[in-house]
Amino acid sequence: QGKRRTPESPGSSLFSLPAPTMNGMARKTRDGADKVAAPQAMRISQETFDDAVKENMDDFSMERVEAIADAISQFEMQGIDISNIVTSTSNLNGGEDPLAAAVKRLVAASKVEDAEGASAACAEMDLIYKTLSEAEAVAEGKLMVGNAGAIEAALAVLDTHPRSSETVLTALKFITALTTKADVNKARLSEPKDDPRAPAILIKVLDALPSDAVVMEAAWRLIKSGVTKSECFKGGFMKEGGHRVILSALSTHLDSSPIMLEVSGAMYSLMNADDLTTVFSSVFETAKALAKGGVLPLMYAALRRHEHDPKVLRELLAALKGSAVQDDIVREILSDVGLPLVLGVLKTHIEDTGVVSRGMLLLASLAENDEAKKALCQGEALPLIFTAMQMHARDSVVVRCGFSAIAAMALRMPDNCDTMMAAGVGPLIIESMRSHPGSSELQRQAMIAVRNIVVRRQDFCAPLREEGVEELVVRARDTHVKCADAAFDCLRDLGCEYGGLGDQAGKGANSAYT
Repeated sequence: QGKRRTPESPGSSLFSLPAPTMNGMARKTRDGADKVAAPQAMRISQETFDDAVKENMDDFSMERVEAIADAISQFEMQGIDISNIVTSTSNLNGGEDPLAAAVKRLVAASKVEDAEGASAACAEMDLIYKTLSEAEAVAEGKLMVGNAGAIEAALAVLDTHPRSSETVLTALKFITALTTKADVNKARLSEPKDDPRAPAILIKVLDALPSDAVVMEAAWRLIKSGVTKSECFKGGFMKEGGHRVILSALSTHLDSSPIMLEVSGAMYSLMNADDLTTVFSSVFETAKALAKGGVLPLMYAALRRHEHDPKVLRELLAALKGSAVQDDIVREILSDVGLPLVLGVLKTHIEDTGVVSRGMLLLASLAENDEAKKALCQGEALPLIFTAMQMHARDSVVVRCGFSAIAAMALRMPDNCDTMMAAGVGPLIIESMRSHPGSSELQRQAMIAVRNIVVRRQDFCAPLREEGVEELVVRARDTHVKCADAAFDCLRDLGCEYGGLGDQAGKGANSAYT
């Protein structure tokens, strides 16, 4: 058996890789402080890993399992991230994996621009999809196929044959299958980071087949997946004409529930700053562009057309919430038909937890405007919020969303606080906090609501303390670390002892850490 390689061994392909770049990028945090982005670890391809394993087996007479373990160890010693590599099937049966062979054929077919190339590509995508669906290790199979270039090849097929409905549909479903519950593969849709190819290709497909409902549904489903938690995909999509194709889809396919479901879901993700890997987000500008660019009337029309479809309504309410980012947009929603439509949806679907949760979050966003606070509290919104919270008292998500709306409507509005307390918000807060001690977000929003009520109406402090709010706030503080700041403010404004977090901060009976 040959000598096993060490980091000092010269001439080995394992150690001829370029050194990874470890410099971070300095950015500004919200408080203005410099923040250095975490350096990106270097990665290798599946082929490079497989070659290293084969070299171990051929040159050092290792068994396959030992060769794999050695290759893993050597790459990790170099600080290389191999989370994108399928290690267990490397060099299995001493030959090329059938999936890898199929991907090679797909890559070759994707470069052929005629109908024969499209047919060959579809055949390989169908074969890969079928093989994966029958495999025991689906996740590993997806990873292997992605590493071999299947997603890039399928995108190339879309780019080359955007007007072939059958080819486009096959490729869209293929990419969606490979990227669903496969983060490494999904990240390939956002490459290269500075100018991702996928958004432009998908918009090319939308422009080529605008009236094909089946293709539209599949394309928007993939777009929704792509924009979720990917700032560069969001930016690329809007830069390539996202606003235009959204307007086109909403107007052309208004009657289609499946398409409206995907389009409104994509809109919500476009306006949601959910990519935590970046400091800067363009979602605010996107929301302004969409809301002021003709999307609101189309969303109102969709709310009317799909008034009996809760699934579509949930996504539309979420998208409408995402668009309410400026006072002038909020005023337009209030003065237009928007608010009556939203309240009508809540009334009709008061039993649907998804509809009422997203509806109340929309009301919370609208209530950031002082005019909206008054209109919501004096109209039908407040009774609807109370009814929904009482009807779904056991659902912590619904109750939390209700408290978000109540807290927003109470802020800087003493008259609203009077109305709420007269309507029974005090007992509602106390009972909800008692019933859901393990929900940190519910507890936090309840404390913010209490604070916003009593800070302008000190006469409400005593009744709330008599009901036991102090004990509940202290318990939440001692159970959930993320409740500490809200508890501090709440106790102070209630006139209670508010010093220190105590020795058991975040370690109470309902804590995730005990």
